[in-house]
Amino acid sequence: MKHTLASLLMLATALPALAAEPEPAQSTYRWVDEKGQTQYSDRPPPQSIKKFEERKLQPNRGDAQMPFVTRKAASTFPVTLYTGRECGKPCDEGRALLTKRGIPFSETRLETSDDVAAFKTRFNKDPVAPTLAVGKEMETGYAAAAWDRLLNEAGYPAAKR
Repeated sequence: MKHTLASLLMLATALPALAAEPEPAQSTYRWVDEKGQTQYSDRPPPQSIKKFEERKLQPNRGDAQMPFVTRKAASTFPVTLYTGRECGKPCDEGRALLTKRGIPFSETRLETSDDVAAFKTRFNKDPVAPTLAVGKEMETGYAAAAWDRLLNEAGYPAAKR
């Protein structure tokens, strides 16, 4: 019993450290050997093989925990929230709406002239913070009803109750 308790205690203290470290990408290799057979391995091919493919495999980042309908919408219509230094309450409310609905999003801060130029190139408009981009569609300024409409049209699920 003491050994089991001690083992569990050691495991419990080790888990946070293990979870905090991201897993490195692993390589897989594909090549055709001297006999014409296609080979796959997690180790590089023999030095005699000059032509081969190396692929980096990333570990699962937990997207499987996200509902299918959300993953599908996010793959087709990614969401970007454009914010600025002085945005304040509208940006906070926009973030809260996206979080409440469980929407995966990236946030781009419009702080430099390069940021503004990239926004103008993408949307052919002057930036307004916040701006919500869903796929190729956008809504400038925070208006919950307009943002919800845009997200609904893209297939994202409604807010969690």
